[in-house]
Amino acid sequence: MTKMSDPRLDTPKKDDWLTQIRSLPIWQGILAALPLGLLIIGGLIGGLIGALGTVSNLKIARTALASTWKALSMVGVIIGVVITYLLITALVAAAF
Repeated sequence: MTKMSDPRLDTPKKDDWLTQIRSLPIWQGILAALPLGLLIIGGLIGGLIGALGTVSNLKIARTALASTWKALSMVGVIIGVVITYLLITALVAAAF
């Protein structure tokens, strides 16, 4: 019986986001970092939502999916992040 490698051991442990993004292929790095653009546009709320999107995209980038499915999943996360940001800012704007 062959032992399978533990995927938790293959992932970087204490690396920061920038190091993890740099270790990806260029297209994955761009898709992983794109949600952080909400930090510039959206301030604190956008930064928090963008950070969650970036973490999600980094996890997707480290999976064993085919490149097509990784790209579609990462774009789906980006769309979800933008919709979530727009909904939260609309609710905050309506409250004031």
